[in-house]
Amino acid sequence: MDIFPDTSYALIHKLAVEATGGNDAAWIRFFNLYTPAMKRFVQLIDHNHDPDDVVQEVYIDLVKILEGQKYKAEKAQFRTFLKMLIRRRLIGMYRYEQTHGVGRIIPVDGLTDEPSAPPEQGVALDLAWDRARHEAAVEHVLTKTALSARTKAVYRAYVLEGKSAEEVCGRFGIDNNYLRQIKFRVEKAIAIVEAELADG
Repeated sequence: MDIFPDTSYALIHKLAVEATGGNDAAWIRFFNLYTPAMKRFVQLIDHNHDPDDVVQEVYIDLVKILEGQKYKAEKAQFRTFLKMLIRRRLIGMYRYEQTHGVGRIIPVDGLTDEPSAPPEQGVALDLAWDRARHEAAVEHVLTKTALSARTKAVYRAYVLEGKSAEEVCGRFGIDNNYLRQIKFRVEKAIAIVEAELADG
């Protein structure tokens, strides 16, 4: 057991605001929006580490980078920068564990740190990030928006659980036209959240 307590997201948030002089509300929005996508991304590319631990370490790295004004938007889009930051943090964790006798092998999920890494590695990370971003956006819309509980339940049953239109309409007492409207409305909200994550 480590003698140091786990760093809380609240503390990282405080450090981020102090280090960068950033807007407190903007940082809160950033943490609320990006944390679920980052955790899901870690789950998709690494099966050995707790996503919370990895994401907290990435936030600490991010604060240091932003404080030192080392992120250059003209060199990489923010989402690319963030994916690489997560990847480097995982590689660092594996290296640390190997040198300290834990003996984990870096998984084949595309975490090699070789300069000549194959192009499919980048494609795999992009696909994992796209999936993580979408799943986080769906979860955000279904848990943190003002859509009615009924609308959310209809969408979950029809889209996420894959129930037939006939079954969902019968269960919720709605017609096919209203079902399509609900699906369109929820997917539009999901697309907006996804776009925010994509823009960085």
